Amino acid sequence: MTNRANAIHMLQNRRHCINIDIDQFVLSIGYDPKTAKCCEAFISHRGKSGTQLESTLAKIGVLISKAIQGEKLYDLDLDHLIDEKHQ
Repeated sequence: MTNRANAIHMLQNRRHCINIDIDQFVLSIGYDPKTAKCCEAFISHRGKSGTQLESTLAKIGVLISKAIQGEKLYDLDLDHLIDEKHQ
């Protein structure tokens, strides 16, 4: 049996992605090239960089992506995840 955490970790760094424009927001959905299944989703906006909205959208994207990948959401420390990812 494959460890789920290892399966998530083995995703390629670059994946096929589609972008959907919705008003001033963009929904980006990444797919696993081997299975063609959605493996991540992120939301961005066309506004000023460094805003609270940008930070909140990044956290929502991490939550959605982790849920899609089968992780337990109640154990996540979003502030740590976001800070770690952007270093």
